[in-house]
Amino acid sequence: MKKPHASKKKLDAPGDDDTRHETDAEESAPEPGEREEPDADDDGADDDDADDDDADDADDDDEADDDADNDDDEADDDEADDDRDEREDGDSVEEEGRDDSEASRAAAPLGGLQLARATLLFVGAVALLDAVVNVRYPLDEPAFWYLLPSTDIAAVLLNLAIMSWLRSPVPRWMRVGIVAWLLLVRLLRFGDGIKGRYFAQRFNAYTDLGLIPDGIRFLNASRSWWELFGGGLLVLAAIAGLVFCCHLALRRIELYLSARRHIAIAAALCGVCYFVTANTKHSPRHADLFAQGFAASALPRLQENFLFLWGVRGQKSAYGQLINETETMLADLPSDLAKLHGANVYLILVESYGLTMFVWPPHIEATSKLYDVFEQELTKQGFSMATGMLASPTYGGQSWLAHATLDTGVPVHDQLDYEILSSRKPRPIATYFRRAGYRTVVVQPNSTRDWAIGDFYDFEQKYYNRQLGYRGPAFAWATMPDQFVLDFVHRKEIAQHKQPLFIQYVLVSSHAPWSALPPVVEDWNRIGDGSIYHRLPIERFPIEWPNFEHATGAYGKSIIYDFEVLLRYLRSFVDDGSLVIILGDHQPVAEVNGDSWDYRVPVHVLSRNPELVRPFVSRGYQPGMRPPDSPFSQGMETFLPSFLVDFSTERPPASP
Repeated sequence: MKKPHASKKKLDAPGDDDTRHETDAEESAPEPGEREEPDADDDGADDDDADDDDADDADDDDEADDDADNDDDEADDDEADDDRDEREDGDSVEEEGRDDSEASRAAAPLGGLQLARATLLFVGAVALLDAVVNVRYPLDEPAFWYLLPSTDIAAVLLNLAIMSWLRSPVPRWMRVGIVAWLLLVRLLRFGDGIKGRYFAQRFNAYTDLGLIPDGIRFLNASRSWWELFGGGLLVLAAIAGLVFCCHLALRRIELYLSARRHIAIAAALCGVCYFVTANTKHSPRHADLFAQGFAASALPRLQENFLFLWGVRGQKSAYGQLINETETMLADLPSDLAKLHGANVYLILVESYGLTMFVWPPHIEATSKLYDVFEQELTKQGFSMATGMLASPTYGGQSWLAHATLDTGVPVHDQLDYEILSSRKPRPIATYFRRAGYRTVVVQPNSTRDWAIGDFYDFEQKYYNRQLGYRGPAFAWATMPDQFVLDFVHRKEIAQHKQPLFIQYVLVSSHAPWSALPPVVEDWNRIGDGSIYHRLPIERFPIEWPNFEHATGAYGKSIIYDFEVLLRYLRSFVDDGSLVIILGDHQPVAEVNGDSWDYRVPVHVLSRNPELVRPFVSRGYQPGMRPPDSPFSQGMETFLPSFLVDFSTERPPASP
């Protein structure tokens, strides 16, 4: 941009033209009393001089214009150089300039409406960050409680207010750190919500992150592949949106707190919230959500995970010691299983079969006739039976923890315990049966991979999904109906056995989400390879994970299905003195068990030989199909040592 010219005329130097004009004027002045005559030559000369002067002035103007243009070009070049220098200063300088400008505008006194609008935006930004830190979904929580100030967000506000008061700018690394911390807390809270709602446990990054693929497989049981793919994209978009919104909210808070009057308003709002929350009574079940007048901090949970990671080696050592002690204890017990007298033993684990079937009214009402008929029919067939309870190490899922506990006598409470147990390979129940002359068989229809863990359990024959040869449809999470599994194993193993059998079944038709239930096939000869199920009606329920609020009826029907199938099987195919043990692996999720956190599962023992049932009665089991009314029960890890003691002869004394 050119600068405006101050004047377009070039000034003459003093003593040039002015002197000349003064001399000419003196020479041409008339003498006193003499009349001045006009002179044509003088007039012409004057005209020529005037023309020359005009030409000189024009030349002077052109020269002035050229000089001005040159000056303007030089100024433009200087300005361009300055602009380049400013651009080369970097984004940080520009951002600091913008921050200072925005902070200056925010610090300027606001009118009533402007102040109210700025305060509402500030409150909204703080509420967003509070929700990120506080929400426990899918855990049960009070409505909108998560909008209350969190202890952690209150600390962030305090630090930002102090920095604003001291006129210290917030560095970029600090913003990035806060946003990263918020994202970490959100993932931890969501993990706590999943583990707390469905497994009555807290999320552990070390042990639970590896279970994500199993969670995806579970989702696939009730969702189509395109829903999973779209859901995955939405999750990524949600994470990106969360990061953006947290950063935006943080900037809004910074701008608001740049005015000292706003700091006073923010402090007053936090004080009111603290006072109201601290003086409000909360439900005992939600007490851990609050810390006096604020929402509870996430730092203890982060610290818990960090300390777990830090102390993993020590925990492995301690758990290894527990395994050694259990091994020593079992080695001192009699273990020949001679009192079984070669009777077949069928250990049947029913998925998600918990004590809720006997204590929660909706299930009691739905199954009362079932257990009565089951007991009456089998009693007529000459069966004796008794029922007890065991406390499972897991709740709502992770059945393999219960299986490992039952088979080894070592309590397995989480994935770390399970991994240590798998690596140490203690002596499992199948080993004791093999040494007693039994053929050992495990049946796990939902195991879709021939995993090496079969070697750990030491079963001679393993029937996983592929080995069962099923040709029918899947039923939600269950890859095949339990009736097919019982029929297949009977044809392949029981009908052809030449030595005593120990068979461990893992039935899966009662596995969540209970959205599809197979029909009972009256004629077992029609089952074959399972292709018949393509032609049979499937009972479906509108259930999708994670919404199990209306799944109580479907869950109850899945248990009824299993016991109807077991009743038909025992009545038709178990005609000898085999010992049948039917038990649950864990309680179902809270939504279908009356929000009970009871870990106990029922255990039914049946045999046509009453001598095989009597040891269980001696241990407190109650005759019949209903468990005793007692609030106490032993852990599932006690099953193996008790079984060895009850069905083995006394160990001969050691020779000196």
